Parts: sequence; C-alpha cells; structure tokens
Amino acid sequence: MPRPYPITAGIIAGFALLAGCSKSEQQQTGNGLRSDMQLHDTAYYVANEAARVEMQGVCDKWKASQRSPFSWPSVVVETCNNVASANEAIRRKKDRDDFKKGMGI
Repeated sequence: MPRPYPITAGIIAGFALLAGCSKSEQQQTGNGLRSDMQLHDTAYYVANEAARVEMQGVCDKWKASQRSPFSWPSVVVETCNNVASANEAIRRKKDRDDFKKGMGI
C-alpha cells in the first residue's frame, strides 16, 4: 500500500517556497539605506548632537525598511545601538537633573 507522505511533503514544500518570497520582500532594493558610516561609541554621540541626530535618521530608515536586523551590516547595528544608548543616557541625565532640582540639591 503506497504512503501519501511524498505527496504531502511536496505540497508542504510548495507552500513554503511560495510563502518564502513575498512581493514586498522582492521589491526591497536597499535604495536609500546607508551603511557608509564610521563606528563611534556612545560617548561620542552624547557629546555630538548633530552626529546623533543624523545617525538617528539613518537608523530610522533602516528600521522602516522592514528588513530583518539580522541582515543589517554590523556597522549599522552597532551605530544604531550606540545612538539609542546615547539617547537613553541623555534622557537619564535630564531626569536625574530634574529630580535634583526638585529636591533642591
């Protein structure tokens, strides 16, 4: 008695191939996504607001591209992480200064 497993496996494989490449993924060309940046640490972005704002814009474009972060160049991942850390450090410093001011310190 023949088993239906080869047919079932073929059907499942066919659906997997069709679902793997959606039209939106095929249309992603990467145009407008920059990765030609120098790697700077968090302290650099805390001290240089213009560079932080510029790189935040680049990171926003990468995030809007809906590409998996696993496919991003490593310099983009590191830069976006450092910019986010700098923004968080600035926010924490502002909150701490506001708290001290409120306490009269």
